[in-house]
Amino acid sequence: MAALRAQPLTKDDIRRMNHSPRSTQGVFDGLRHLTENIHRVPAFVIPAIEGRTDRASAAVQSGTWGSILPAAWSFMLAARARGLGTTWTNAQGPLERELAATLGVPYKDVMLAAFIPLAYTIGTDFKPAPRVPRDQVLRWDRW
Repeated sequence: MAALRAQPLTKDDIRRMNHSPRSTQGVFDGLRHLTENIHRVPAFVIPAIEGRTDRASAAVQSGTWGSILPAAWSFMLAARARGLGTTWTNAQGPLERELAATLGVPYKDVMLAAFIPLAYTIGTDFKPAPRVPRDQVLRWDRW
């Protein structure tokens, strides 16, 4: 299967990605920390859904992701309410076929949607991340 090619980033993509360089740096620092400590994570949640979205239409993709995303997000919120930390990653993506084989999941029929580490947190000093101003990403009634 040929690799799917990503679209180049637009000026708006780059502007939004760099809206808060400190926040972006925090994301990369967190990713680095997770990579270096993944062997210490006590559990991983890997939401899966029957059907694959590879080369599917936007309608099929939105229906599939519209099913699995709320379920996984609800799980993550429930974990947080119980003092557990999670983070949504797509770390399974590059090795999805191999991970599916390891777990006994039929790759051609089931998609591994995310790779969510689950553990007790070291602290509780959580706060919202800086966000792009709402009027730059949200549209009402027209574009």
